[in-house]
Amino acid sequence: MTPKTETAAKIRVLIVDDVQQTRTDIRRLLYFEEDMEVCGEAANGREALDCLDRCLPDVVLMDINMPVLDGISATEALVRSHPHISVVIISIQGEQEYLRKAMLAGARDYLVKPLSSEEMASTIRQVYHIARERNQSRPPFAAPLQQEGESRARAAYRVITFFSGKGGSGKTFLAGNLAVALAKEGLKVALLDLDLQFGDVAVMLNLSGTRTIADLAAEGEQFDTARLKEHLIHHLSGVSVLAAPASPPEAEKVGLEQVEQVLGSLKEAYDCVLIDTPASFSDLTLLALERSDLILLPVCRDIATIKNARAGLEVLNSLGLGEKVQVILNQASLDPGIELAELEQGLGCRIAHRVAFDEKAVLASINRGVPLVMEQANHEIARELCQLARKVCHGFREKEESPARKMSLGKLFSLSFG
Repeated sequence: MTPKTETAAKIRVLIVDDVQQTRTDIRRLLYFEEDMEVCGEAANGREALDCLDRCLPDVVLMDINMPVLDGISATEALVRSHPHISVVIISIQGEQEYLRKAMLAGARDYLVKPLSSEEMASTIRQVYHIARERNQSRPPFAAPLQQEGESRARAAYRVITFFSGKGGSGKTFLAGNLAVALAKEGLKVALLDLDLQFGDVAVMLNLSGTRTIADLAAEGEQFDTARLKEHLIHHLSGVSVLAAPASPPEAEKVGLEQVEQVLGSLKEAYDCVLIDTPASFSDLTLLALERSDLILLPVCRDIATIKNARAGLEVLNSLGLGEKVQVILNQASLDPGIELAELEQGLGCRIAHRVAFDEKAVLASINRGVPLVMEQANHEIARELCQLARKVCHGFREKEESPARKMSLGKLFSLSFG
């Protein structure tokens, strides 16, 4: 390797570790990386937070076990105060639980000691370039939301609930990306995770912080809008998220009246409120469905999903909610052998929108915690999600009565299994 030159802009790295020798070793490893410079060191999380504005790092290498303030707590605070800075956790702890805590705190990557200079440098470059692209994308998303009271776009539907009677339909991925796409349209958007026991909205969006709907509920049955806003987590796109509880037992803290109050407050404060629900007809799910202007029901072209979707549609029709439902065909480009006409026959209604399938792109988006509509705006899936956002803004075409509504699932099942 050759010594670093001073001409090109460099990635500024802050090293945070309570062991002086470790900080020295990392500094030496990074010395020969021409596109990097160490802008500072800190011996604990508190020192790291205190020197952020002075050192102006792009990437922070953060140890976990430190005195005064540990790395996880420091990462949570750093991401809230300086969301443009990327944190990479470096620890001797390689257990899955440590990785999970780091990601929930807002870390962009996790490295286990000992590590090579190549691995560390590659990770620093990767998180830096992802963050730079994300920050460059921020103004078009966030600009319409900068000033309260300004004239904003209006949506045809104010409260939109994603529901599926079967897990694996992709509704959480769709909800998160649609929320960001609506923010891109100039709407002020809130995303509520009502899958109280196993909600993944915060994880999918790589949002840190301990604030959840359970924390809000624990403060009492009555709360004002200001208190509600304190529990919202603000995503880079401008979307405000009320996260699900961190663990299933905490779901018991959340009552029906509190959720109804939350929905009312969010509807007053936001142009669009998106709700992700569990795959069951619980009291809370029914409340969300009843309060919705639009119910989006994702389906895939497999027999189990069709069966559960048809059953869900029958229940929604019996509750008088059928006119609110629009069916979304997810993974539309995947061909499992069931034609679109057969799918519509099995459901008894037409497909209102389709979203393509790209397993690699979707998994990469989920694992990075970056919505596909932000990270790959020109991807086919991103374009179709933005088209869905425009339908939410301007309205779906009036539903067409399908002659297949009178047909049973028997023929479809016989075609598939016969």
